[in-house]
Amino acid sequence: MKKLFIVLLAAFVLAVVNPTKSEAKVMYDGAEVVKEQTGKMTFKKDIKVYKRNPNGTFDSLVVKENNFFKTYDIEKYDGKTFYHMGQYRVQATDLVVFKEVPIKIRASFYNNPTYVVINRDGNYNYGYYGKYFNETGDSSYVDLNNEQFKYCVSNGVGWLCEKYPGTDLKIFETTVRQIDVRYELTENAEAKHTPLKEAKPEIMFEKGSIFSSDRIEVNGYLLVRLEGEVRYIGWLPVNLLKSVGDK
Repeated sequence: MKKLFIVLLAAFVLAVVNPTKSEAKVMYDGAEVVKEQTGKMTFKKDIKVYKRNPNGTFDSLVVKENNFFKTYDIEKYDGKTFYHMGQYRVQATDLVVFKEVPIKIRASFYNNPTYVVINRDGNYNYGYYGKYFNETGDSSYVDLNNEQFKYCVSNGVGWLCEKYPGTDLKIFETTVRQIDVRYELTENAEAKHTPLKEAKPEIMFEKGSIFSSDRIEVNGYLLVRLEGEVRYIGWLPVNLLKSVGDK
């Protein structure tokens, strides 16, 4: 019994001294930050916010002046910005004070992050809604500096880089899969040009269509190409794909 107690005590000490990523609290600006959180906001006076229900009706909530709220998703389109606090959405105005969680901290929750552009206004020379970035070894790298994101890719001579505000990006875990596995579509589905559930579908495929996979899965979507073709045609939901073996 004494030996068992010593073993359990040692395990407890190790857990406290070396907590795992999921157990360790991440702090910023005096408050705990959680996974998928993009920032926090407060209001200069009491304000009513709304959420839309599936049946088309709306529910409202009065938020109090100077109370802080965690924000998660951010929407940007038509020159407007909207912050999501749970199911409620708030448009950025002079009454809203938003403080961004640095993208370097946001990325620390992920082992293999993919960064996806969520700004629908498309204010970049190379960027567009749904464009995604992840590191691919020696050919590219990601540089995170507080609110600034920089992605660089090698052209054989030097590095070509793109820069984005951190709030223009959503982060997802990347699952690495075996390349060129064959998948059968289990029901009719439309492929998307980006692994965002909010993105508009582009190409309809019928149940039974056969695809070859790329090696990455992001946000529940797998990048695929039609069997026998080289060009990738888009992202399909993983839960609608059944593996039918290697090529």
